[in-house]
Amino acid sequence: MVTKGLLHGLKVLVTRPEQQAKGLCEMIAEAGGEPIAFPVIDIQPITTQHWAYVALAEQDMIIFVSRNAVNNFIAGLDETWPDNVLIVSMGNATTTCLQGHNLSVDIQAPVPAGSESLLAVPALNNVKDKQILIVRGEGGRELLADTLTTRGAKISYIEVYRRCLPKPEAQAVEQAKHVDGVVVTSIVGLDNLCQLINVDSLKNKWLIVVSDRIKQYAMQLGFQRVIVTEDADDIAVMQQVNKWEKFDGKK
Repeated sequence: MVTKGLLHGLKVLVTRPEQQAKGLCEMIAEAGGEPIAFPVIDIQPITTQHWAYVALAEQDMIIFVSRNAVNNFIAGLDETWPDNVLIVSMGNATTTCLQGHNLSVDIQAPVPAGSESLLAVPALNNVKDKQILIVRGEGGRELLADTLTTRGAKISYIEVYRRCLPKPEAQAVEQAKHVDGVVVTSIVGLDNLCQLINVDSLKNKWLIVVSDRIKQYAMQLGFQRVIVTEDADDIAVMQQVNKWEKFDGKK
């Protein structure tokens, strides 16, 4: 739920990929803030031939790590979804995306969403000899596969998109330096932000991230005021954005 007018014109830099930024920007504007969309990741699909050969019916479980994983996988799917495959989601946003494709989620990572939370789900402890397919972006984390392999699962990957560095206009870069706070949802995104602009001007601003892992990395880079959301979806992010005035002692 968005409280209208709560942000009183605060400028919020939204670094989500362009395809996912719209909803959060609309929430910020509705709350009286000024959203500044500055995508730091350009999502590019990988040619569908890379996973057209996958026989879904042979899988016991398919894990989707993000909305981009869902959308790009479904776009390249050339077979009917089998009834006997468990669908696993990394969090609320991924679940909503799957439901938008008329797919029911059997297992969802609890908050705070992430590989660590998903691995703590009891259903993922008893996976010996299970065929598990992980759908992700190019070069994703290995923790999920490594841990499930240790538990006896047979893991395969499909990488359905790659994360590229955008090329923003000089005016957009300058505007991004003059904000009250920043939303970053991945370590790759934070790295790209640091490449695209001189972030020294942002290190004393509020930085909202979606995991403790990103927070720790941000603090290593010198960010001083880092807040972690309970989940990666827009509602969870907005819950923290709405608290900025409280944190700053404003009325």
